Amino acid sequence: MNQTRYQIEDVDQIISPSLVVFRETLEENLAEMVRIAGDPARLRPHCKTHKMSQVVELQLALGITRHKCATFAEAEMLVAAGVDDVLLAYNLVGPNLMRAVEFLQTYPQVKFSATADHHGPIQQMAEVMQQAGLSIDLLLDIDTGQHRTGVMVGPEAKTLYQQIVETDGLIAGGLHVYDGQNHQTDLAERSEAVHAGWQQVTAFRD
Repeated sequence: MNQTRYQIEDVDQIISPSLVVFRETLEENLAEMVRIAGDPARLRPHCKTHKMSQVVELQLALGITRHKCATFAEAEMLVAAGVDDVLLAYNLVGPNLMRAVEFLQTYPQVKFSATADHHGPIQQMAEVMQQAGLSIDLLLDIDTGQHRTGVMVGPEAKTLYQQIVETDGLIAGGLHVYDGQNHQTDLAERSEAVHAGWQQVTAFRD
């Protein structure tokens, strides 16, 4: 690591604690992200790692138009920054059901979607959407081995997706897959693990 890249002039003038962003490095990383993906349309970065509209604006400038978040506060920040395709990557339950309705009504120009992995939240979301005369895209969250959220591919996943397809107020948006369990330092090992999980998902999808 080049330590000189992170040197700050007049550091004694900066209020502590402060978040310091090295813009040149950030822009290089974003450009590399697009290069690796091959097309910005293949990316949906999660804003929970930074929660900053300035970062979102840099991503938009690179053609990254689809974004992900964890809360409605983050979703509103994304929209304020100019994003028109927002995925909230959690089951919507409790007060968030009505917040989803309010969000859709407030930002009709935004394609808003959420994830689901259980029949209860799927049914609750459908009922709320039907009452409001709205519809929402739902992606079935698939568990590829992290065992934090999602459902394993198989009969249960098929049943849940069919529920989304057949329920008024819901639009089947496809599958949401995050293999966050893969942290292998060896690239070959990580690639093998990723491809193994991806093969299971594509076989289920097909």
